Amino acid sequence: MRNEALRQLNYLCYELGLIVNKRWWRWLTCWFGGGAGVIVSYRLDRCLYLVFGKSWSIVRLAFFPLFLFLRLISANHEIHFRAEIGQGLKILHPGLGLVISAYAIIGDHLTLTGGNCIGGRKGLKRGNLVLGNHVSLGANAVILGPVRIGDRTEIGAGAVVVHDFPGHGVLAGVPAKALRLNDQEGDL
Repeated sequence: MRNEALRQLNYLCYELGLIVNKRWWRWLTCWFGGGAGVIVSYRLDRCLYLVFGKSWSIVRLAFFPLFLFLRLISANHEIHFRAEIGQGLKILHPGLGLVISAYAIIGDHLTLTGGNCIGGRKGLKRGNLVLGNHVSLGANAVILGPVRIGDRTEIGAGAVVVHDFPGHGVLAGVPAKALRLNDQEGDL
């Protein structure tokens, strides 16, 4: 578990590096947008959960001042510390709010545009809400599990995803339907 906790800190460094994009002065300004604060908040919460295990829910009270400060420099979000999110988390407009369920298992390079909810309906269990690598959600897009979304999927603004999708394409609408399927090799 300690290796997993260290991995969360590595992910955090990688994601902050993506935000500043090799421009030293962006380290001074990246905190004003809120996205960096949300990522720091989630990664630290997840890291400490992996260190303390089931007792984290109680020990977390000792870290209240830290998370209160992070809440002040970030945007409105509820990303549960039990949600597994791979490296490369990018949050573009966090002011619209974000919710990610504890049951979510998400691959690398998730892009959230704001107002997104990755949650579930009744009876959701761990492993029922899975997103692959390179998944992008447009503004106010919602994913309600149980559902599996494959790699390289773009979900349009305002879409509500309630069915599985194999990946390599674009989903849009309510309920979301495939608008375009891409070949396995191509990028979106």
